[in-house]
Amino acid sequence: MSKILAAAGVIALAAAVYVAISKVYPFNWNLVVRYYILFMKGLLITLKVSVVSLVISFFLGLIFALFRRSHFEFLQDLGSIYVWFFRNTPLLVIILLTYYGVGTIFQMNRFWASVIALSLFEGAYMTEILRSGMEAVDKGEIEAARSLGMSEFQIFTTVVFPQAIRISLPPLIGQMVSLIKDSSLASVIALEELTMMGRQVGTRTLASFESYLIVAILYVTITSIISFSGRIIERRLSLP
Repeated sequence: MSKILAAAGVIALAAAVYVAISKVYPFNWNLVVRYYILFMKGLLITLKVSVVSLVISFFLGLIFALFRRSHFEFLQDLGSIYVWFFRNTPLLVIILLTYYGVGTIFQMNRFWASVIALSLFEGAYMTEILRSGMEAVDKGEIEAARSLGMSEFQIFTTVVFPQAIRISLPPLIGQMVSLIKDSSLASVIALEELTMMGRQVGTRTLASFESYLIVAILYVTITSIISFSGRIIERRLSLP
């Protein structure tokens, strides 16, 4: 009941703000509606970039999380340097370095430059999330698996990794949401994702406020769906 009341309060507040703004700003939604195809095109590219980057960043995070937990000092240092560099460098700078630096050498297009930059950046955060999840697994269970004669690979795949995923699920969902929002920075290299399309529509129609408001609503919708789905998955995977 409290959630319903809170939602109703937010809707009422938003409506009041809209009415107040409409008195001084002439909203022109008809011009924006004409370009809904551009919004849908940008949304699809945003989702495509996000999904591909999510898959790559997860595997990067898994690899470097294993490096950081390795018994080999070289691999530990390699994982630490990766996390240190990409967690302390702004994503915007990484995108520019990737596209205008590495991209010019390897003839990389905007899509893959964005994917690689996002994957490297988000992978550093995935590394720490997964590493923390692995270290949270009960050491007694690992020792018990060893006493049963299981190999290190079997221990990881059947004992450590499943529990680490369950433990890490909430921050992983949060990082997924951050990745989708961070993908908007790809507009700086003119990738035709959602934010870039919103800018184009605003420029063509001179209705920038309406255009960016639609962009914001679409981002909120996507991230809310992911957050809601994540909570459902988290409840189903939670231990009884």
